Amino acid sequence: MDEEKNMLNFDIVIVGGGPAGLAAAIAAKEHGVESILVLERDQELGGILNQCIHNGFGLHTFQEELTGPEYAARFIDRLQKAGILYKLNTMVMDISTEKMVTAMNREEGILQIQAKAVILAMGCRERSRGALNIPGFRPAGIYSAGTAQRLVNMEGYLPGRQAVILGSGDIGLIMARRMTLEGAKVRAEKKYCAVPG
Repeated sequence: MDEEKNMLNFDIVIVGGGPAGLAAAIAAKEHGVESILVLERDQELGGILNQCIHNGFGLHTFQEELTGPEYAARFIDRLQKAGILYKLNTMVMDISTEKMVTAMNREEGILQIQAKAVILAMGCRERSRGALNIPGFRPAGIYSAGTAQRLVNMEGYLPGRQAVILGSGDIGLIMARRMTLEGAKVRAEKKYCAVPG
């Protein structure tokens, strides 16, 4: 009886409430799909955009320069105005071949959601320290740039007062600037370069 109570049916279930999931939900609604559910494991929609407080977003879509959270807010507003349902703090545990989505959250427990289509929009994960070639068994104080970005911009923690940044990608440069603005001393930034010969 509890299984029937927690059984839900949707035309489309979207796993992930970041930029891709929000865009997919809005596009589906604009193309006539009425029954849409977005499942997000975090406590708010927006995904990675929430930790990207630098500007540079929105030029193509909104013809103005926005920060990541501002850009996400535009899509969240469109999602809510369209009446698209979403569940926060909800972790998807399984998707069957019959498109039965098993999810769970603290308020509702285990949910069985039957979908006609499932869209996976979970974004990406940073590679583990092993894949980044950071040696050692317990690298205390070693963070990927994305983790440091989340700690500083969302959690309010400064990972350290002195930093060495390995790599010179966009996020590495952004975090060198951000940590400097927060009072940390960026001692060095090691760049990868090809050695001739």
